[in-house]
Amino acid sequence: MTRGDPIPVASGILLCLALAPAAGIAQITVSGTAGVSLAEHRVDIGNGIEESRGLLFGAGGVVAFRSRLEISIGVAGGSLSTDAAGAENRDVGEVGIEASFVPVRWLALQGSARSRAYSTAIARQHWTTVGVGAEVRLDFATSPVRGVLRGGLLPVVAVNGLPGPDVALTAAAGMEYRSGSIAGGLFYELERYDFPDVGTGRRLEQVTKLTFRFTVRRGGRASRP
Repeated sequence: MTRGDPIPVASGILLCLALAPAAGIAQITVSGTAGVSLAEHRVDIGNGIEESRGLLFGAGGVVAFRSRLEISIGVAGGSLSTDAAGAENRDVGEVGIEASFVPVRWLALQGSARSRAYSTAIARQHWTTVGVGAEVRLDFATSPVRGVLRGGLLPVVAVNGLPGPDVALTAAAGMEYRSGSIAGGLFYELERYDFPDVGTGRRLEQVTKLTFRFTVRRGGRASRP
């Protein structure tokens, strides 16, 4: 776990990926994406699990340079409802940026930074994360279907009111169907945060999303799903 201001770390990750010599700018692909996610947020602080669920709506864009370097930015927001005693419904909003370097067609090395806020009528909790990871992209022969597997670590996690987690990781899996410049896919995503015991119990937090995503591409062929 690395503590401190996450912005210089994020900038360094993105700069290293941007300087990759194979990236070039002669051929550019631009993609626009819209999606809807069924999200579940689970928190366990030692006296039972508090669950909240809801729909999140998102949009974003990707610019790919020669299918080697990909820069994406996205936003999402919605509301999470809960039936837990003493808990409140929350609004969620986030914005993120990600850079990917694609050394071979089936593999992408990634660095990301994200800001997320959970808001109720009386409080607001802000999360800032920086992540590194990899994504495997599996084409099925001549089929227009592609499989996606992703895993990563979040070495920087800053949450107001909480210590940094001992463990923070992400994972995702999904399938996408492509036809020309249009693609649609279904993806399952997981975030896991294990916070240290500070004397009041160990806090375990998890976010899962089942996302349908629709993408339209313009320009040359992109390697990003």
